[in-house]
Amino acid sequence: MSVMRGEDGGDDLRRRARNSRVASRLLQQPLRTLGVGVTVIVLGVTALFGGLQDADADIADRRIADLRVGETVVAAPYEITVRKVVWVDELPNVYPVEKGSRWLAITATVRNTHSTSLYGAVELKDALTLSGVDGLVEKPVRGTDHVESTYRKVLADTSDLTPVQPGIAYEMVFLFEQRASATPPSEVAVQAVGHTWRQNSIDKTMNWFDPEVVARATLPMVESAQQVRDRQAAAERAEEKAKSRRKKSDGTGTGGTDGTGDGTGGTDAGATTPPGGDA
Repeated sequence: MSVMRGEDGGDDLRRRARNSRVASRLLQQPLRTLGVGVTVIVLGVTALFGGLQDADADIADRRIADLRVGETVVAAPYEITVRKVVWVDELPNVYPVEKGSRWLAITATVRNTHSTSLYGAVELKDALTLSGVDGLVEKPVRGTDHVESTYRKVLADTSDLTPVQPGIAYEMVFLFEQRASATPPSEVAVQAVGHTWRQNSIDKTMNWFDPEVVARATLPMVESAQQVRDRQAAAERAEEKAKSRRKKSDGTGTGGTDGTGDGTGGTDAGATTPPGGDA
Protein backbone atom coordinates (compact mmCIF):
# COMPACT_ATOMS: atom_id res chain seq x y z
CA MET A 1 0.00 0.00 0.00
CA SER A 2 1.31 3.37 -0.91
CA VAL A 3 -0.11 6.84 -1.41
CA MET A 4 1.42 9.65 -3.42
CA ARG A 5 0.40 13.05 -4.66
CA GLY A 6 -1.46 12.92 -7.98
CA GLU A 7 0.44 14.25 -10.98
CA ASP A 8 -2.52 15.38 -13.09
CA GLY A 9 -4.57 18.32 -11.85
CA GLY A 10 -8.26 19.00 -12.35
CA ASP A 11 -7.54 21.54 -15.10
CA ASP A 12 -5.67 18.90 -17.11
CA LEU A 13 -8.55 16.46 -16.63
CA ARG A 14 -11.01 18.96 -18.06
CA ARG A 15 -8.69 19.86 -20.92
CA ARG A 16 -8.30 16.25 -22.04
CA ALA A 17 -12.02 15.56 -21.90
CA ARG A 18 -13.24 18.92 -23.16
CA ASN A 19 -14.96 17.43 -26.22
CA SER A 20 -16.91 14.82 -24.28
CA ARG A 21 -20.63 15.33 -23.57
CA VAL A 22 -20.36 12.96 -20.63
CA ALA A 23 -17.38 14.86 -19.24
CA SER A 24 -19.24 18.15 -19.58
CA ARG A 25 -22.12 16.73 -17.55
CA LEU A 26 -19.81 15.51 -14.80
CA LEU A 27 -17.04 18.08 -14.69
CA GLN A 28 -18.45 21.51 -15.55
CA GLN A 29 -18.25 24.25 -12.94
CA PRO A 30 -19.69 25.63 -10.74
CA LEU A 31 -19.61 22.84 -8.23
CA ARG A 32 -20.43 22.90 -4.55
CA THR A 33 -20.38 20.34 -1.79
CA LEU A 34 -23.77 18.77 -1.08
CA GLY A 35 -22.74 17.36 2.29
CA VAL A 36 -22.14 19.00 5.64
CA GLY A 37 -18.43 19.73 5.35
CA VAL A 38 -17.19 16.16 5.54
CA THR A 39 -13.95 15.69 3.63
CA VAL A 40 -12.52 12.34 4.70
CA ILE A 41 -13.83 10.02 7.41
CA VAL A 42 -12.04 6.71 7.83
CA LEU A 43 -14.57 3.90 8.10
CA GLY A 44 -14.75 1.25 10.78
CA VAL A 45 -13.14 -2.14 10.36
CA THR A 46 -14.81 -4.24 7.65
CA ALA A 47 -13.28 -7.47 6.41
CA LEU A 48 -13.48 -7.67 2.63
CA PHE A 49 -13.42 -10.74 0.37
CA GLY A 50 -12.96 -13.68 2.68
CA GLY A 51 -13.84 -12.61 6.24
CA LEU A 52 -10.70 -11.90 8.23
CA GLN A 53 -10.70 -12.94 11.87
CA ASP A 54 -11.02 -10.12 14.43
CA ALA A 55 -7.34 -10.17 15.39
CA ASP A 56 -6.24 -10.15 11.77
CA ALA A 57 -8.78 -7.47 10.90
CA ASP A 58 -7.22 -5.04 13.35
CA ILE A 59 -3.80 -5.56 11.76
CA ALA A 60 -5.24 -5.27 8.25
CA ASP A 61 -7.08 -2.07 9.19
CA ARG A 62 -3.80 -0.37 10.07
CA ARG A 63 -2.53 -1.09 6.56
CA ILE A 64 -5.47 0.70 4.91
CA ALA A 65 -4.74 4.25 3.76
CA ASP A 66 -7.02 7.26 3.65
CA LEU A 67 -8.48 7.72 0.19
CA ARG A 68 -8.19 11.43 -0.58
CA VAL A 69 -9.48 13.37 -3.56
CA GLY A 70 -6.59 14.39 -5.81
CA GLU A 71 -4.09 11.93 -4.33
CA THR A 72 -2.95 8.76 -6.08
CA VAL A 73 -3.33 5.42 -4.35
CA VAL A 74 -1.65 2.22 -5.52
CA ALA A 75 -4.35 -0.45 -5.92
CA ALA A 76 -2.44 -3.05 -7.94
CA PRO A 77 -2.39 -3.43 -10.85
CA TYR A 78 -3.54 0.20 -11.02
CA GLU A 79 -2.72 3.63 -9.72
CA ILE A 80 -5.99 5.47 -9.07
CA THR A 81 -6.56 9.16 -8.46
CA VAL A 82 -10.13 10.00 -7.44
CA ARG A 83 -11.19 13.41 -8.80
CA LYS A 84 -14.74 13.85 -7.50
CA VAL A 85 -17.96 12.09 -6.65
CA VAL A 86 -21.14 13.43 -8.25
CA TRP A 87 -24.63 12.28 -9.22
CA VAL A 88 -26.63 12.97 -12.38
CA ASP A 89 -30.07 11.90 -13.60
CA GLU A 90 -28.83 10.84 -17.04
CA LEU A 91 -25.75 10.67 -19.24
CA PRO A 92 -25.47 10.65 -23.05
CA ASN A 93 -25.06 7.15 -24.53
CA VAL A 94 -25.14 5.47 -21.12
CA TYR A 95 -28.29 3.49 -20.38
CA PRO A 96 -29.44 2.29 -16.95
CA VAL A 97 -30.57 -1.24 -16.24
CA GLU A 98 -33.78 0.06 -14.64
CA LYS A 99 -35.83 2.88 -16.15
CA GLY A 100 -35.53 6.22 -14.36
CA SER A 101 -32.38 5.36 -12.41
CA ARG A 102 -29.74 8.00 -11.69
CA TRP A 103 -25.96 7.63 -11.76
CA LEU A 104 -23.61 8.03 -8.81
CA ALA A 105 -20.34 8.77 -10.59
CA ILE A 106 -16.73 8.67 -9.42
CA THR A 107 -14.42 10.43 -11.88
CA ALA A 108 -10.85 9.21 -11.62
CA THR A 109 -7.51 8.91 -13.39
CA VAL A 110 -6.46 5.27 -13.79
CA ARG A 111 -3.02 4.00 -14.83
CA ASN A 112 -2.05 0.36 -15.45
CA THR A 113 1.25 -0.27 -13.62
CA HIS A 114 1.61 -3.83 -14.94
CA SER A 115 4.16 -4.57 -17.67
CA THR A 116 1.55 -5.71 -20.20
CA SER A 117 -1.96 -4.77 -21.27
CA LEU A 118 -4.87 -6.01 -19.18
CA TYR A 119 -7.70 -7.54 -21.18
CA GLY A 120 -11.28 -7.80 -20.03
CA ALA A 121 -10.57 -5.28 -17.25
CA VAL A 122 -11.63 -7.82 -14.62
CA GLU A 123 -9.54 -6.13 -11.92
CA LEU A 124 -10.96 -2.76 -12.91
CA LYS A 125 -14.52 -3.75 -12.04
CA ASP A 126 -13.85 -3.84 -8.32
CA ALA A 127 -11.05 -1.25 -8.27
CA LEU A 128 -13.48 1.26 -6.73
CA THR A 129 -16.52 0.16 -4.73
CA LEU A 130 -19.25 1.80 -2.66
CA SER A 131 -20.86 0.67 0.57
CA GLY A 132 -23.83 1.73 2.64
CA VAL A 133 -25.70 3.42 -0.23
CA ASP A 134 -29.44 2.77 -0.45
CA GLY A 135 -31.03 1.74 -3.73
CA LEU A 136 -28.01 0.58 -5.73
CA VAL A 137 -29.06 -1.74 -8.55
CA GLU A 138 -25.95 -3.94 -8.39
CA LYS A 139 -25.83 -6.47 -5.56
CA PRO A 140 -22.98 -6.38 -3.03
CA VAL A 141 -19.99 -8.67 -3.46
CA ARG A 142 -20.74 -11.95 -1.69
CA GLY A 143 -19.98 -11.77 2.01
CA THR A 144 -19.56 -7.98 2.03
CA ASP A 145 -21.57 -4.78 1.72
CA HIS A 146 -19.31 -3.51 -1.07
CA VAL A 147 -20.96 -2.82 -4.42
CA GLU A 148 -19.04 -2.78 -7.69
CA SER A 149 -19.68 -0.20 -10.40
CA THR A 150 -22.32 -0.88 -13.06
CA TYR A 151 -20.17 0.60 -15.83
CA ARG A 152 -16.62 1.87 -16.22
CA LYS A 153 -16.35 4.37 -19.06
CA VAL A 154 -13.63 6.46 -20.69
CA LEU A 155 -14.70 10.08 -20.27
CA ALA A 156 -13.66 11.18 -23.75
CA ASP A 157 -15.99 8.86 -25.69
CA THR A 158 -17.95 6.72 -23.15
CA SER A 159 -16.24 3.57 -24.44
CA ASP A 160 -15.48 0.58 -22.23
CA LEU A 161 -11.87 0.52 -21.15
CA THR A 162 -10.35 -2.64 -22.62
CA PRO A 163 -7.58 -3.39 -23.13
CA VAL A 164 -5.96 -1.27 -20.45
CA GLN A 165 -2.53 -0.51 -21.83
CA PRO A 166 0.41 -0.09 -19.45
CA GLY A 167 1.67 3.35 -18.47
CA ILE A 168 -1.23 5.33 -19.99
CA ALA A 169 -3.31 7.62 -17.76
CA TYR A 170 -7.00 7.11 -18.59
CA GLU A 171 -9.57 9.67 -17.49
CA MET A 172 -12.50 7.52 -16.43
CA VAL A 173 -15.83 7.47 -14.68
CA PHE A 174 -17.05 4.64 -12.48
CA LEU A 175 -20.86 4.61 -12.67
CA PHE A 176 -23.06 3.17 -9.92
CA GLU A 177 -26.73 2.90 -10.82
CA GLN A 178 -29.15 4.04 -8.09
CA ARG A 179 -32.91 3.54 -8.29
CA ALA A 180 -35.03 6.65 -8.67
CA SER A 181 -36.99 5.72 -5.53
CA ALA A 182 -33.86 6.15 -3.38
CA THR A 183 -32.62 9.53 -2.17
CA PRO A 184 -29.30 10.72 -3.66
CA PRO A 185 -26.70 10.62 -0.89
CA SER A 186 -24.79 13.70 0.29
CA GLU A 187 -21.70 11.53 0.89
CA VAL A 188 -20.58 8.00 0.02
CA ALA A 189 -18.21 5.43 1.49
CA VAL A 190 -15.62 4.58 -1.19
CA GLN A 191 -13.07 1.75 -1.18
CA ALA A 192 -10.04 1.32 -3.45
CA VAL A 193 -9.33 -2.39 -3.98
CA GLY A 194 -5.97 -3.88 -4.97
CA HIS A 195 -4.92 -7.37 -6.10
CA THR A 196 -1.89 -9.63 -5.80
CA TRP A 197 0.04 -10.98 -8.81
CA ARG A 198 0.61 -14.65 -8.10
CA GLN A 199 0.46 -18.16 -9.48
CA ASN A 200 -2.86 -19.96 -9.72
CA SER A 201 -2.65 -23.02 -7.47
CA ILE A 202 -4.70 -25.10 -9.93
CA ASP A 203 -3.23 -24.52 -13.37
CA LYS A 204 -0.03 -22.69 -12.26
CA THR A 205 -0.75 -19.66 -14.47
CA MET A 206 0.05 -16.17 -13.24
CA ASN A 207 -2.75 -13.68 -12.72
CA TRP A 208 -4.19 -11.07 -10.35
CA PHE A 209 -5.90 -12.57 -7.30
CA ASP A 210 -6.84 -11.86 -3.68
CA PRO A 211 -8.70 -8.54 -3.85
CA GLU A 212 -8.43 -6.47 -0.70
CA VAL A 213 -9.15 -2.89 0.36
CA VAL A 214 -6.02 -0.73 0.29
CA ALA A 215 -7.62 2.70 0.86
CA ARG A 216 -11.03 3.99 1.90
CA ALA A 217 -12.90 7.09 2.99
CA THR A 218 -16.29 8.74 3.13
CA LEU A 219 -16.27 11.40 0.43
CA PRO A 220 -18.78 14.22 -0.06
CA MET A 221 -20.90 14.36 -3.18
CA VAL A 222 -20.50 17.58 -5.16
CA GLU A 223 -23.11 19.32 -7.25
CA SER A 224 -22.99 18.64 -10.97
CA ALA A 225 -23.56 21.19 -13.71
CA GLN A 226 -26.90 19.51 -14.40
CA GLN A 227 -27.97 19.99 -10.79
CA VAL A 228 -26.97 23.67 -10.93
CA ARG A 229 -29.17 24.18 -13.99
CA ASP A 230 -32.06 22.19 -12.51
CA ARG A 231 -31.87 24.14 -9.25
CA GLN A 232 -31.84 27.47 -11.07
CA ALA A 233 -34.79 26.44 -13.25
CA ALA A 234 -36.75 25.30 -10.18
CA ALA A 235 -36.04 28.63 -8.48
CA GLU A 236 -37.27 30.53 -11.53
CA ARG A 237 -40.47 28.46 -11.67
CA ALA A 238 -41.08 29.04 -7.96
CA GLU A 239 -40.63 32.80 -8.43
CA GLU A 240 -43.10 32.85 -11.31
CA LYS A 241 -45.68 31.00 -9.20
CA ALA A 242 -45.09 33.41 -6.32
CA LYS A 243 -45.65 36.40 -8.63
CA SER A 244 -48.86 34.85 -9.93
CA ARG A 245 -50.15 34.32 -6.38
CA ARG A 246 -49.33 37.92 -5.43
CA LYS A 247 -51.25 39.24 -8.44
CA LYS A 248 -54.30 37.19 -7.51
CA SER A 249 -54.18 38.22 -3.85
CA ASP A 250 -54.00 41.98 -4.53
CA GLY A 251 -56.62 41.88 -7.31
CA THR A 252 -54.39 43.02 -10.13
CA GLY A 253 -55.05 41.53 -13.53
CA THR A 254 -58.72 40.87 -12.70
CA GLY A 255 -61.94 42.83 -12.69
CA GLY A 256 -63.91 44.90 -15.16
CA THR A 257 -63.55 46.04 -18.72
CA ASP A 258 -62.31 49.46 -17.76
CA GLY A 259 -59.04 47.95 -16.49
CA THR A 260 -59.47 49.31 -12.97
CA GLY A 261 -59.30 45.83 -11.48
CA ASP A 262 -61.91 46.74 -8.85
CA GLY A 263 -64.37 44.06 -9.97
CA THR A 264 -67.07 46.58 -10.99
CA GLY A 265 -66.68 45.76 -14.65
CA GLY A 266 -66.79 49.51 -15.45
CA THR A 267 -70.61 49.74 -14.93
CA ASP A 268 -72.56 51.87 -12.48
CA ALA A 269 -72.79 50.45 -9.02
CA GLY A 270 -75.90 48.37 -8.63
CA ALA A 271 -76.57 48.22 -12.38
CA THR A 272 -77.21 44.84 -13.93
CA THR A 273 -77.09 43.59 -17.46
CA PRO A 274 -79.81 41.19 -18.55
CA PRO A 275 -78.79 37.96 -20.25
CA GLY A 276 -78.27 38.60 -23.92
CA GLY A 277 -78.52 42.34 -23.44
CA ASP A 278 -76.02 44.99 -24.38
CA ALA A 279 -73.24 45.47 -21.90
